Amino acid sequence: MENRNIFWGILLVGIGSLFILDNMDLINFSFSALVDLWPLLLVVWGMSLLPIKPIYKTVVNILIVVVALFYAATSDDTFWWEGDVMNHIKNNVHNNSNDSSNDYEYTEDETYYSFEFDQEGDSVISEAKLNLNVAAAKFHIDEETMEHIISFDAYSNFGSYNSNMVTNGSKAEIFINSEGNVSHNGSNSNRASVKLNPDIIWDLDFEVGAADLRGDLRKFKIRNMYIEGGASAIKLKLGDRLEETTIKLSAAAASIKIDIPEEAGCKVVAESFLVDLDLKNFTKNTDGDYVSHNYLKSKQKVIIDLEAAISKLKISRY
Repeated sequence: MENRNIFWGILLVGIGSLFILDNMDLINFSFSALVDLWPLLLVVWGMSLLPIKPIYKTVVNILIVVVALFYAATSDDTFWWEGDVMNHIKNNVHNNSNDSSNDYEYTEDETYYSFEFDQEGDSVISEAKLNLNVAAAKFHIDEETMEHIISFDAYSNFGSYNSNMVTNGSKAEIFINSEGNVSHNGSNSNRASVKLNPDIIWDLDFEVGAADLRGDLRKFKIRNMYIEGGASAIKLKLGDRLEETTIKLSAAAASIKIDIPEEAGCKVVAESFLVDLDLKNFTKNTDGDYVSHNYLKSKQKVIIDLEAAISKLKISRY
């Protein structure tokens, strides 16, 4: 067996094993942390050019891969924020509200952004759409805000954020975008926390590139959710506050896990290439779609439209 086959075999087994352990919630595997180590590819390439025995190159490259995978699985740069990490957000504060009560410690290479959107005048917003467009980041959506339509907090060292809201009667459309992709120290850092108003019916449109996206959406009325990403780790937990929720996913090299209520019916429409579908108690109908055993009789329905390549989708019940 050639040495390069050993190297690539260990690499694929290692990454696959980390995704499995992450899906089992045994570790918190950060794909973004692994992406941050892209300069190691130059090291591996350089090793291949050195005039030394192939076995030595293989050993060194394997050690590099092991260190990189260990870093991605244990890095403090995890997705879930712990303790009062937001109290240590760094650098300049950009806030579109007049609240100046936040005190932060800053470093030179990270900028903190905060956006809060409120109802205007006598209007009462009952439906809203959030358009979120960023290059690569770690997001979580799990907290609610009763004072605002939406509250958004992020810190980044490789681009600025801008935002805007357009209202039309009882409807609002919110735009949050990041600009630029140049980090100050060669290591990209971009985290965001989204808080939604639970009384509003939501449509979510996310273009997130390579991202770690996790959302506990049980408190919210999610009507439609569209996620377009690259190499992503996506974990969603849906609630039962609406009778129908539609999720459209477009991704490549993605690990996707969606938890739905026990009583909800689910249909998966999959146009995919080399995708592992982990669908328990689903059957394939005459249209080629996968439907849960209780889909027709369920009051609540979840429809998932998947366009993916080299990815995994797992549907679980709670």
